[in-house]
Amino acid sequence: MRLWKGRGRECVGSGGPECAPVIRRGWSLRLDEAHPGCRFRVERISGGRHLCARMAAMGIYPGSELELLCSGCDSPCVVRVKGGTLSLGKGVSENILVVPSVSVEE
Repeated sequence: MRLWKGRGRECVGSGGPECAPVIRRGWSLRLDEAHPGCRFRVERISGGRHLCARMAAMGIYPGSELELLCSGCDSPCVVRVKGGTLSLGKGVSENILVVPSVSVEE
């Protein structure tokens, strides 16, 4: 599993849509490694200008929130963004770094 430095949280579920937030200081998670059924905030998009512009046109940019509906090893990630549903290929979802959008009290 590849994690990226940054401040954030990781969402872990029990195989269903319910999520239990686990604080993980100093790390972000790639979208393709995130748990389906959780809501996330985009922290960073690593990639060229073309990819960043394409994602922004679809409503995915740093600070935006999305819900991961489905994710598999070699299958595309299906996300809900601003009321719409998008399917992102593995190459794209590997470049989107997220943290859970839920607030956790310490």
